[in-house]
Amino acid sequence: MRVMTWTAAAAGALLAWAANAPTAQAATPSVDCASLAGRSLPEARVLSAEPVAAGPYKAPDGTVTFPDLPAFCRVVAMAETDVKVEVWLPEAGWNGRFQGVGNGGFAGNFSYYAMGPALRAGYAVAGTDTGHGPAEGKPGMRLDWMHDPTQLANWGHNSIHRMTVAAKAIVAARYGTPAAKAYFEGCSTGGAQAMTEAEYFPGDYDGIHAGAPGMNYTRLMMSFLWSSRATLLDPASTLPAEKLTLLHQAVLNACDAADGVKDGLIENPQACRFDPAALQCMPDATDTSACLTAPQVAAVRALYAGPRNPRTGEAIYPGLVPGSEWGWDLQQGKLLEAYVIPLFQNMVYDNLSWRWQDFDFDRDVTLTDEKVGATITAVSPDLSAFKARGGKLIMSQGWADQLNAQTYPIQYYQAVAGTSDPAQARARLGGYFRLFMVPGMGHCYGGPGPNRFDAVTALRAWVEQGKAPDRLVAAKHEKDLDPTSAVLRTRPLCPYPAVAHWTGKGSSDEAANFTCR
Repeated sequence: MRVMTWTAAAAGALLAWAANAPTAQAATPSVDCASLAGRSLPEARVLSAEPVAAGPYKAPDGTVTFPDLPAFCRVVAMAETDVKVEVWLPEAGWNGRFQGVGNGGFAGNFSYYAMGPALRAGYAVAGTDTGHGPAEGKPGMRLDWMHDPTQLANWGHNSIHRMTVAAKAIVAARYGTPAAKAYFEGCSTGGAQAMTEAEYFPGDYDGIHAGAPGMNYTRLMMSFLWSSRATLLDPASTLPAEKLTLLHQAVLNACDAADGVKDGLIENPQACRFDPAALQCMPDATDTSACLTAPQVAAVRALYAGPRNPRTGEAIYPGLVPGSEWGWDLQQGKLLEAYVIPLFQNMVYDNLSWRWQDFDFDRDVTLTDEKVGATITAVSPDLSAFKARGGKLIMSQGWADQLNAQTYPIQYYQAVAGTSDPAQARARLGGYFRLFMVPGMGHCYGGPGPNRFDAVTALRAWVEQGKAPDRLVAAKHEKDLDPTSAVLRTRPLCPYPAVAHWTGKGSSDEAANFTCR
């Protein structure tokens, strides 16, 4: 896992984002931090509580270093069914709110990189290991937590709820008053956790940001498997880096300028009409370095199409859209080894000798859904309870995501609305659920386009002031993980189905010169 260093200015920039949101009167602790240690609350057992001085702070697992955090109380607790929780509580300047943060992949560790900025912005913030230890696996390795029904259910559905209940109790014990509002933000697996909260535990959070949600986990794994089969079963189908660059550039040449400006981004990939056959080598070509062979063209078409039942032709999961080719190296075996094989060998078949080449896209789809789908997916379109209690949901998805099928959130949005008509969907959902598609953004961050935006502040304005987000502004920084590095361009993100269009006046690198329509 990459070790990340946040500069003091980076933390300050994140605090500045939050400063634009509605504020609550800062609260001070009513009990000493250390006195929380050993407490047995109805919701959690506190294992330790230690004051952390303001200044540089290295996360306990060493994955991230914050040069400048405010003083806080670090509480480690055990929630129901042995879900480990950490809560960081500001020593001064608490904004009266609680924020939960999500995990990535198979979890098993804390998202400290997300906890630090939330603390710096004044939140009491919590994270969890989802109930099991480090979950990194590889083909042929037994992962015991996947065989334990309680731990599997915690990872799939329950751990964020258990974390939230415990953390809220700890916040109340520390400050003598409960948090006035609660917000959750997660991406990838964290986006799936966000949707689990909205669907199954609608009373936990007032506002939720679900980024790139891997919410249909079984089918997402099948999409990784499909891409690997299309490119690896026959070595002639593999797409090396230079061919992916060639393909991506051809797609941009065909579709980039559709929004009125040629900038290396495709605002609406669904409107892009590109046939990879345009790159196919001539039958008698001896030099294929600047073209795609027939097997490579077939592989590209398979990735665009997505997994399908070979007997009925039914779509199993959406394919990848034009403009995402820059990151397809992950689709050719890397995701297979990191996620698909460990999951299927442990969760589905309980057979560490299972071979990915043997998966049957007819018979085994139903088997997988029936075996683990109910435990590890969050795909219910019924958000009525969340809506009824006044909850607000922002879902975001990068159009250039190199992992998730980019149109799955659109399908889910339409399912919740009960219609595929854009105007009707917006009318039905706009009061509590808005989807923002992000041109050029990769998986949760990175990619060729603007990819850093502040959804939590938008949620606060929506929840607390009734200001629904009509646009979010995303920035492309020189360094994607450093918000203090130079801003190269900004772009508005429009609530789906609206798309940003350049007005034709001013710089096309400034969000102010675009309209949503």
